[in-house]
Amino acid sequence: MIVVTEHRAGDEFLPLARELLGALQRADGFLRGWVGRSPDEPDVWIFTTQWRDVGSMRRGFGTFDSKVAAAPVMISAADRVSAFEVLVSATSEGLEDGSSDRA
Repeated sequence: MIVVTEHRAGDEFLPLARELLGALQRADGFLRGWVGRSPDEPDVWIFTTQWRDVGSMRRGFGTFDSKVAAAPVMISAADRVSAFEVLVSATSEGLEDGSSDRA
C-alpha cells in the first residue's frame, strides 16, 4: 500500500513533512516514506509512504500524533485520490506481482 500526496508549498513544507514522517514511522506496518521536491517547480512537493497493508496505513494515520502532525501538512495537499494498492513492483532482480485487499 502506498500513499502519495502532492503539495504546493514553500520551504516551510519540509520541516512539517519531516515531523509527519517521523510520527508515521513509529506505526506498526510502516515500511518507508519519502518527501520530495520538484527540481523544475520548487513549490511542488510530494509526500509518499509505503505500508504493509491498508489496515496498517489507516491505523498509522489515525494515531493522535499523526493527526496533529498531518494537520499543517495536509493544508497544502491537492484534492485527489492518494492511497493505492501496489499490484506490480520492479527491482533490479525482476518483477513481483502483488495482491489486492479489495473484497
